[in-house]
Amino acid sequence: MNLKPVFHVIAWLLGVMALLMGFCGLVSYLHGEPAQAWTALGYSAGGALVVAVVLWLLTRNDQELSRRDGLGVVTFGWLFAGIAGAVPFVLSGVIASPVAALFETVSGMTTTGASVIPILEGVPKGILLWRALTQLIGGMGVLILVVAILPFAGVGGMQLYRAEMPGPTKDRIEPRMASTAKMLWGVYVILVVALVFLLRLGGMDWFDSVCHSFTTMATGGFSTRTASIAAYDSVYIESVVTVFMLLAGISFSLHYLALRGEFFHWWKDGEVRFFLAVILVFAGVGTWVLHSARAASGIGWGASFREVSFTCASLVTTTGFVTGDYEKWPVVLKPMLILLMLMGGCAGSTAGGIKVGRIHVMLKAIARDIRLFMQPQAAIPIKLGRKTLDDGILRSILSFVALYLLVSLLGVLAMIPFSADIQTAFSAVIACISNVGPGFSSVGPTANFAGIPDAGKAILTALMLVGRLELYTVLAIFMPAFWRK
Repeated sequence: MNLKPVFHVIAWLLGVMALLMGFCGLVSYLHGEPAQAWTALGYSAGGALVVAVVLWLLTRNDQELSRRDGLGVVTFGWLFAGIAGAVPFVLSGVIASPVAALFETVSGMTTTGASVIPILEGVPKGILLWRALTQLIGGMGVLILVVAILPFAGVGGMQLYRAEMPGPTKDRIEPRMASTAKMLWGVYVILVVALVFLLRLGGMDWFDSVCHSFTTMATGGFSTRTASIAAYDSVYIESVVTVFMLLAGISFSLHYLALRGEFFHWWKDGEVRFFLAVILVFAGVGTWVLHSARAASGIGWGASFREVSFTCASLVTTTGFVTGDYEKWPVVLKPMLILLMLMGGCAGSTAGGIKVGRIHVMLKAIARDIRLFMQPQAAIPIKLGRKTLDDGILRSILSFVALYLLVSLLGVLAMIPFSADIQTAFSAVIACISNVGPGFSSVGPTANFAGIPDAGKAILTALMLVGRLELYTVLAIFMPAFWRK
């Protein structure tokens, strides 16, 4: 890895973070909030800007980014961004522990949505906006934003794209990386703005509409209310948020084509069809089970469908918004919810998880092997859409899924000493590595992660980064070959 070009890009990243923190400080000041809130954001912005300028001056160079450099920028860039973004939480007094503040910031940057703040209603608006912004820029990837506005990366910018974009690689929609990044961010911004106005029509004030739009399209789930979306008790708001969560869980390159009038690409994409089919089946089964369990209390089909469909969309897109306490659902539904958390959204979306495409291919591979067991001489290709997948891609997908589950298992073992029970340890790890947010038991939909000791928060912070950057990006830096020139 070449340190100068890597940290030169990170300097620009810190500069972007500084400008956004300064903007949040201005919002806090204009709202007449206590000086501790806006000065915390202002001092943090100033400190980050100084570090960014010094780092930029020390690392100026003409080198292109290699693939290894791209991995280094992404991994260390997220870490530096998390550290810089944690400072306002500590200085403002909203979060006392630096480790907890780092957990909160990384949770935002990785669009996980797990929080250590128990009551949100008393938190200054500037800090709430900063929380939402960490998810907005983390959703599509702050590093993609840097490449979009700084073409200096040239063809090396593609290395950032490969390392940063979540999910199996989608075809580029423009020949140059900077053009691709601008198009993706353009679609992202259009959907965010549309959602702001739709939520405002539903009765949210402008501030809440903006914050929830940021965190919905990022599939992050940070809310301005302790009760999350349940605080509004609105069918309209829940319906709108559900639709946009699903849009955020689908590849943004398909949205770009749809905005150009090519809507048929949505339905032609096999991954999208499988994604929607899974949600419909799980929502249907969940509604039937929940309604059966609540029939004696007089709760109708509509109320059960409303709660289950929102929860399924929230968990499968790894957004983590809450409208009901699924801890109180029949225990038979919990494995279904865990499967949704693990599966995640489509490739090229802002969602986390293993990704629908990988699950789809894995199921096809299993079905093929069963058929080959009965018909050893048969030639049965595996296709994703119209593309036939070779054995190398299949091995890569199966290896990723196996590694994902192995890291999750090791995470559970590491979290057991820091958890109230095994259910908390298991669900906290799945919720963090899949970037979902809420889990079960002590970290369930009506609880938070404040009760986890700092050592446990550090483990979960690492898992959030590993999950958001899809394992290999982070694990590669531990290989000796990564550091060789």
